[in-house]
Amino acid sequence: MKKRKSKIGKKVVVTVLCGLLCGGLLGGAPIGYSYYKQYKTQREMEAAEKQEANQLGQTGGNGAYVQQTVADRDREASVYDVSTVWDNVIPAMVEIDTKYVTAYRFFGHTYEEESEGRGTGIIIAQGDELFLVTNHHVVDGATAIQIKFVDGSTAPAELKGADAEADIAVLSVDFSDLQEETLKQIRVATIGDSGELASGEMVIAIGNAAGHGQSLTVGYVSALDREVTIEGVTMNLIQTDAAINPGNSGGALLNAKGELVGINNAKLVASDVEGVGYSIPVSKVVSLINQLMNREEIRYKDSAMLGIIVQDVTENLSATLNIPRGVYIVEVEEDSAAAKAGIPLYGVITEVNGISVKSQEQLNEVLSYIRGGTTGTVTVQERVEGEYTPKEYTVTFDKRGGRR
Repeated sequence: MKKRKSKIGKKVVVTVLCGLLCGGLLGGAPIGYSYYKQYKTQREMEAAEKQEANQLGQTGGNGAYVQQTVADRDREASVYDVSTVWDNVIPAMVEIDTKYVTAYRFFGHTYEEESEGRGTGIIIAQGDELFLVTNHHVVDGATAIQIKFVDGSTAPAELKGADAEADIAVLSVDFSDLQEETLKQIRVATIGDSGELASGEMVIAIGNAAGHGQSLTVGYVSALDREVTIEGVTMNLIQTDAAINPGNSGGALLNAKGELVGINNAKLVASDVEGVGYSIPVSKVVSLINQLMNREEIRYKDSAMLGIIVQDVTENLSATLNIPRGVYIVEVEEDSAAAKAGIPLYGVITEVNGISVKSQEQLNEVLSYIRGGTTGTVTVQERVEGEYTPKEYTVTFDKRGGRR
């Protein structure tokens, strides 16, 4: 995939607002969504009033923001008609098509095999580019990513950043690759507050189920903060009985007002269990999404380094030796950034600047987006009285082109 030029200083911020207004515009399209159970005429009147309020809240300049709202919790949901939610949210939904190339050897010759994958994404923000959020596993290892918008048009996307443990990825699409008509029709999703959800509350799932195009299912919150472990990673998720099927990965879980409260994860759906789906609570990953969206492309020689030698703690090693997953510190170089910060030998690094790290490859990727000479945090699991406990260190990173 092509490498974009650095765009420094222009940030996209996800802002948490406590209030009743939600707004902002994308290409003239409203992003405040509500659901009303009353008659059609009443819904139209209230929608018109909200449209006017959104226009008053439009920002100028090159910046952009997505609002996370904590709206009043008077539940106006109706199980009989969620068409208003569909109409308002579907312009923010996209289908994701991916291509993969796998190389293998047969009788001394190397062959390449191409495969495809499908998933769902949500338009989450705009800045100099259009930003979408999806699951990491939807795009992991993809050699090409194609986005299909509500009007049927397509555009290539690039991976802006990802966190494998959180199963979150942010994609970007250049506005130059979008048609004028597409810009008029798409919208940015309104972020709700997943912390305000209650068990038994109605929720709506939208996604590219089975790769057949966007579809909608309705259900209820079955449980909150459900602890689920898959492939050695434990996550606390929203459990719902709204149908979430393969292809729904990266799709939206919405409350009855049409606000995004979860990012669906079809990877966690078991084939032998019915009526159980899982969704990543959006409020828990807002900060991570911000970091991934605002990553600065930095020249290699200007990127950060810690001055350590590490070894991967794989899933098998973690289970066998009872060591946390991450990167095990084998050596700390004298006078390095790690040494000055007091990072100890034989600890396990699990996070850098709040982004999870489970391998040396992931550590190097995170450091490649940090400018040398800047200050950040490194979380190290340290063994204390036979138990590993996390400790956060403040680090002024070295620069690969020479220590500062």
